[in-house]
Amino acid sequence: MTKKDLIESVSQKAKLSKKAAKQAVETFLSEIMKGLASGETVKLSGFGTFKTKMFKAKTIKAIGSKESKKIAARRMPRYIPGTKIKKMVK
Repeated sequence: MTKKDLIESVSQKAKLSKKAAKQAVETFLSEIMKGLASGETVKLSGFGTFKTKMFKAKTIKAIGSKESKKIAARRMPRYIPGTKIKKMVK
């Protein structure tokens, strides 16, 4: 399912115009991203939890050239599925 498909589905099920459904989906996703960017954990009951995880800096060796490269510490987004989703996907 793509974002376009999701907007179409929201439009039909909520009986909204496509423009209103697009705005609703965009706002929803934007708020999740803002929360993650500020370091918050976003919990959606039954759906799952979005959070960020800090990875420490490390040194790796490139496969082809065998050079050592440093990768800086970084924060990456993570998703942990809720129990309803786990049961549906089983």
